[in-house]
Amino acid sequence: MTSGVVIVGAGVIGLATAYRLARDGLAVTVVDAERGATGASVHNAGWIVPIMSTPVPAPGMLGQALRWMTRKDSPLYVRPSPRPDHVRFMLSMLRHCNPRDFHHGVEALVTVNERTVSLFDEYEKDGVRFEYHRTGQLMAFHTREVMRRYQTEAASLERIGHSAAPLTGDELRDLEPALGKQVQGGLHCPQERHVDPASLLRGLTDRCRELGVRFLYDRPVTGIRSRGQVVTSVLAGGDEISGDVFVLAAGVHTGPLSRQAGFALPIQPGKGYGFDDASGSLTLRHSVYLGEAKVAVTPLSDRLRFAGTMEFGSSDSGIDPHRLRGIVRSAREFLPGFAPASRPRGWTGLRPMTPDGLPVVGPLPGKDNLLVASGHCMLGVTLAPMTAELVSGYVAGGQEASGNAFTPKRFAARRGHTVS
Repeated sequence: MTSGVVIVGAGVIGLATAYRLARDGLAVTVVDAERGATGASVHNAGWIVPIMSTPVPAPGMLGQALRWMTRKDSPLYVRPSPRPDHVRFMLSMLRHCNPRDFHHGVEALVTVNERTVSLFDEYEKDGVRFEYHRTGQLMAFHTREVMRRYQTEAASLERIGHSAAPLTGDELRDLEPALGKQVQGGLHCPQERHVDPASLLRGLTDRCRELGVRFLYDRPVTGIRSRGQVVTSVLAGGDEISGDVFVLAAGVHTGPLSRQAGFALPIQPGKGYGFDDASGSLTLRHSVYLGEAKVAVTPLSDRLRFAGTMEFGSSDSGIDPHRLRGIVRSAREFLPGFAPASRPRGWTGLRPMTPDGLPVVGPLPGKDNLLVASGHCMLGVTLAPMTAELVSGYVAGGQEASGNAFTPKRFAARRGHTVS
C-alpha cells in the first residue's frame, strides 16, 4: 500500500494533485525550487474553459504561423533558434497539424473535461478559498467566418453540457457594452468560469497544509535515485527525500527532470505574455476572448487581466515590448474605451508545451513508481483538478489504464525511444 508521495512542483498541477492525494489519506510532500507561487501558474488568464480545450497544433496552423512570422507583435511567434531540441520539437508539432490528430486531441480533451466545473465547485464546498467567478464567457470576432470556425470546434463540447450560442454584434454589446462596433458576431458560453490564479494557488496551499501536506521550498531537484525500475528518492537542495511514489509536476522543468530519470519527455516552453490594469477605464461582466487577436480579458475583483500571444524558442522571463504592445493594440481594437493610465507593466509565464498539444499524465516509461503530470500547454488551470483525479487513480490502482491518450508512452512509441 502507498503511504508516502513526493510531488515535485508547487504550481497549480502539483498543488491540485497534493490536495487530491492528501484527501485520499496519503502522506504528501511537495518539493519546489522556489518559494511561493511563480511562473505560468500565476501568470495566466485564470480561465476554466472546457469550451476552448483544443490542441495547439491544428490544421492550417503552419500557414497562419508563416504569415505571422513577419510581425513581432503577432499572436504566435517562433523565435529562430539553432538548438536541436527546439528544431525537433517544432518539426514534430508541425507534423501534428492535421485533421486526424486534431480530432483525436479534441476527443481526448472533451472526455477529460466532463467533470471539470463540478470539481472546481467541490473545491469551494471543501473550504478551498479562492476568487471564483461563474459569469460565463463571451468570444468576440471581427468576422463571422472566424466565429463559425470556433463554433464548429466547440460543438463537440455540447454533449458534456458546454454550449456556445452564436450572437450578433449587437447582441454581444447588449451583454458587454464595452465591445466596439467593429465586432460583428460572437459566442456566448455560459458554463465557463474564471478565477484569480494567484488566489487559487494560495487557497490550495492553505487547504493542503490543513490536510497535513508538507512543503519544502527553495529545494531544486538535482538528482533522481533509483533501484532498477523503482525510484527511491530525489535529491533536492542537498537533502535526500524518500517516498513510495513520486510525481513530476514541474511545468517546463519536467522535461529535464524526466531526462534524469532515464526518459526525456519533449516538453518545451511556450512563453505567454500579459499585464494587469487597475485604471478602471473599462468594466466587464464576463471574461472575453478577442478572437482574431487571441487575447484573453479577465475581470477580477480589483483589476482587469489581459493575456495572450505564444512565443516559441524563448526560455527566459524577459519581456519583448513588441509582444506586449500587440496585446494593448488588440485590446483597443475590440474595446475602444480601454485607456490604461500608464504603460502596462508586463509579465510572462512559460507554458509547458507538447508537440501534439496534449498533457502528459501517467507513469514514466521504465519507472514503476514515477508519475508525470505536466505538458498542459495553455490549459493548466482548466485541467488541474481532473489531472489530480487521474494521478489519484494511478496511485490507487498501481498501473496505467489502457487507452490513456495522455500517457508518456506515446512518445516512446513514436520515436522508438529506449529507456536508459
